[in-house]
Amino acid sequence: MQFRARLILFFMLSGNQLLAQYDKVAALGSDASMTPIGGPASSPPISTEPYDLHDLRPTGELNDRVPGWLQFGLEERFRVEGDSGAGFKPNSSTSYLLNRFRFGVILQSLGWIKVVTQMQDARSFLQSPPLGPPNTVRWDLKLAYIQFGDVERQPVAIAVGRQLIDYNNTILADSQWRNQGRSFDGVVFKVHVDRFRAAVFAASIVNPMAGGITHHQEGNNVYGVYAWITRVLPQSSIEPLVLWRVAPKVAVEDSTAKSGRLDEKAYGFRLRGVNLRNIDYRYEMVIERGSAGANPIRAWATTGATGYTVRSLTWKPRLFAGYDFATGDKNPADGVRGTFDTMYQTAHDRFGITDQFGWQNIRAGRAGGTIIPRRRWSMTAQYVDMWLASATDAAYNSSGGIILRDVTGKSGKHVASELDFYGWYEINRQVHIGAGLGHIFPAEFIDRAGKGASLVYPYFAVEMLDGKRVR
Repeated sequence: MQFRARLILFFMLSGNQLLAQYDKVAALGSDASMTPIGGPASSPPISTEPYDLHDLRPTGELNDRVPGWLQFGLEERFRVEGDSGAGFKPNSSTSYLLNRFRFGVILQSLGWIKVVTQMQDARSFLQSPPLGPPNTVRWDLKLAYIQFGDVERQPVAIAVGRQLIDYNNTILADSQWRNQGRSFDGVVFKVHVDRFRAAVFAASIVNPMAGGITHHQEGNNVYGVYAWITRVLPQSSIEPLVLWRVAPKVAVEDSTAKSGRLDEKAYGFRLRGVNLRNIDYRYEMVIERGSAGANPIRAWATTGATGYTVRSLTWKPRLFAGYDFATGDKNPADGVRGTFDTMYQTAHDRFGITDQFGWQNIRAGRAGGTIIPRRRWSMTAQYVDMWLASATDAAYNSSGGIILRDVTGKSGKHVASELDFYGWYEINRQVHIGAGLGHIFPAEFIDRAGKGASLVYPYFAVEMLDGKRVR
């Protein structure tokens, strides 16, 4: 710990006026960067405005002094968070510190061969035991893959090894807000021809452990095709997807067996547009079929959102609204699985920044606005209202676990509403700070099926990115 603290302190004290090599495509942990629902989840929007303070680029300076085929990347994130009313139980509160350190190396030769490795140390402090994922994953191998080709310069590329898969953060994402994030062991084949891109992949999610090099679970796999087609509609893209998920053991509705093999297919598409006379939008639908043991799967979900930016005003206010729906199980004993499976979705700001609910058995509406009172500083306020799609199914958390359930359906459908305030400020090109406060107001379902306490979630975060972007 002393060596690590000294290393971080050196990085924090060694900045200068030079420009960083890190090219900010999207903010670290910005799960909302690809989904125009609310405000930016982790850092202000990408901007050409100047920064208020000089750059802090120790890793960038190191990269200036080594050969171009060898590049280093550094990520450091510190977050303080907690909640009052955890589990919607009165007199229940917790607070703790989260720290995530990543250091990566990129070896790139001949312009078409790239080797990427990245180590990660994610830890929680002042948190009640047991300590483990997703907050504590000590000295793990986050990335380790080799890529042949570059689809920005060549028509095809293939990457093999441990990597990020984040083509669609609605149902397939790396979920960077989690302290350890998400990695996959797999093979990804990419194609880029003019306005058409596609990725064909076979992968298995890495199951994090509290310490040591983590591994994936044999037989728990996802296969898929994800495509992007641009310029079919003005300023928009069409993104079809096909996913096939298999797992050796899942819960089933059967009186003779409690579990069975998962064989699940998902078919869907997304329409996404930006800068349509200051309007951005997104619409997505996913249909799931297949089987869980002897149970057929019959589930679907949809989401849509739009935003309008008033660029003529000083603070460039952006108003947004969205709607989400995901099916639930109408009859828990009929042998048909009707609850939508979110697979590997983003875990942050799906239904408010408190991250208490997931995209399963839910109807939710959202509205809010974002302002930029100063360059590189954004502030967002939003309101989310959540209802069960089926009263006889459960309310689920962002990991797919059951929060509360009333199989009789007598507790009603109105789950809760949430009010959020949060903001992000870029100090310089490498260091960003953010803070937020979310408040959940329980409705009839939580009042009747649970304890009915309100939940309050505050956080404060500092993130640093320097050197080459390691992905």
